[in-house]
Amino acid sequence: MDGRTGLSFPHEIWWLVAQEFASRRDFCSLFLCARLGRGMARVALPELYAIHDKSPALDAHILNVESSVCLWRSIIVSSLGKTLFPYCCWIKALRLGNLLSHLEDLGRGNPVLKAQFFSPPLEKLQIHRGRGKALNPEAIIVQVANMVTECIRTSADHEARRAGITALEGLHLPTANLPTWVSSLSNLTSLSVRDGSVLNSDVACAINANCPAFRELECFYCKGTDVDDQLAGFFRSLKPNSLQSFTIRSMNDLGSETFKSLCEHTQSLKTLILFSLGLAALQSLNELQRCLLLESLKLEGAWSTQRYPWETESKQVFQEVVQWLQNCTSLKVLEFIMIPVSTTILAKVLKLPSIRLQSLSIKTPDLDKEFCEALPIQQRLQHLSVKMPDEYLLEASDERHIMLTDAITCCHELRDLDTNELFTFEEVERICASLPLLADIVLNGDLIEDVFLAPFRQLRNLKSLTTYGPFTPAEEATVRSALSARFGGRFDINYRADPEDLHEYSSD
Repeated sequence: MDGRTGLSFPHEIWWLVAQEFASRRDFCSLFLCARLGRGMARVALPELYAIHDKSPALDAHILNVESSVCLWRSIIVSSLGKTLFPYCCWIKALRLGNLLSHLEDLGRGNPVLKAQFFSPPLEKLQIHRGRGKALNPEAIIVQVANMVTECIRTSADHEARRAGITALEGLHLPTANLPTWVSSLSNLTSLSVRDGSVLNSDVACAINANCPAFRELECFYCKGTDVDDQLAGFFRSLKPNSLQSFTIRSMNDLGSETFKSLCEHTQSLKTLILFSLGLAALQSLNELQRCLLLESLKLEGAWSTQRYPWETESKQVFQEVVQWLQNCTSLKVLEFIMIPVSTTILAKVLKLPSIRLQSLSIKTPDLDKEFCEALPIQQRLQHLSVKMPDEYLLEASDERHIMLTDAITCCHELRDLDTNELFTFEEVERICASLPLLADIVLNGDLIEDVFLAPFRQLRNLKSLTTYGPFTPAEEATVRSALSARFGGRFDINYRADPEDLHEYSSD
């Protein structure tokens, strides 16, 4: 604003400024803009609430509980029409899991903040378990979801536009309520649930009828005797070739029916992340062989399957899985975590010139010659992670880490290298001399001494070098005191195993 002439920037310019602040996740600047006046608030606040789920106040590492609770309260109160602006209609992601965590914390303590959160007009949200005084967070979440989604639907209908929310996430999303909630979110693109057993064909039909842009599903776990059939019903009830990404993070009972149903989306499915795969899943993995347009595939074996003799016990399935991966010529990212005989599979896949990976991650107890010989064929590889369980770490005299060095030094496009292999100084020197584009390196520091740092000087693109290894108590105390004295910093110790287990190992 020019005080002498009375001239000001058009709102379109301020709108572009607000968008730039939002793209930078600059919450402070957006908040300051909103405080300049009602006109600026109309420009800045929609951008601020659109990225509210990215706010530092919600970050688990720097959690500001008061700010986060205040943010949630403003969203919920706005759904009642009791605020100057309709904040809940501006949010893009409804992360109910975050709110649930806050409610659980409020139930355990902080009575002042609890009283502020449930003050009018939210006093009726203070729902208790039975006749006791303990909060019932799950019941409160259901009421909040009902209020917010209904307000969003009503506002969208009134203004003849699609609802703004594109992502719905929650730890406890009841099957009975999910169809109603997603029906109100016409712009929904992704759904994230803690328990995948809440998903069925009814939920998918509601998505199919009301959410034409839906494309991503994430489940933390999916356990139960019927979940394979239920999840298959969910995928089959979606619009064919609409699902682009499916992720399962932890324990599950997935099997042949789920994998067969994913083939209803062969032309759209680009990302598939299947962790903690049990025996039934491994024995049915060949059912995915029609999904050939995958660009990112990440597989992890459950603990119980990590020594399963897949190649001999389920020979036909194993061969069909290899053929499937060999035909996935669009793959850019491939990750195998403790998949049985994974190096055997990868050796057969990586050697094909039609496979052009950019990122490869593997964790396996078996690092063999065939894998190391196939790795250099992947000349477009930019990220490589090779890990072994601690109990299988190779000794310095073992020739297999020499084979791995030979393979790594042939991948000339590598930018990121992450391995816990026990390299010698000469091997580190070879890696640095052969891979001038390396920018991020993570190495096992058990054998690394000061002299090891010299070869890294020739890496002009190096941004990050991380080594990990044991500290003696005296070394730990020296580092801690130096950080505190020179930088006022903090020194935290992260253990690769439980400290009590480490103590037991050291006493054996």
